[in-house]
Amino acid sequence: MNPYLSDEQREAIESKHGGPIEVRDDRTQQVYVLIGRDQFRQLVEEQLRRDLQIGFDQADAGDVAAWNVEEVLQEARRRQSSQAGA
Repeated sequence: MNPYLSDEQREAIESKHGGPIEVRDDRTQQVYVLIGRDQFRQLVEEQLRRDLQIGFDQADAGDVAAWNVEEVLQEARRRQSSQAGA
């Protein structure tokens, strides 16, 4: 389901020249961020670049360790199952 913007949301986006804007669910009080798809992709790419650079810098400094892919996958599965149960 892809809901459509309300007039109020559209006006808020226009007043902020494209977003992002915060949208509050009055039932749950949860706050969501409404942002354009291109802006979202750009934010994700920028964060990925920052995270990768941290790893590159650590490797360049010799801060590396051997790792076992099976152990990493087991840990990922454990975390996923604990989040699913929460």
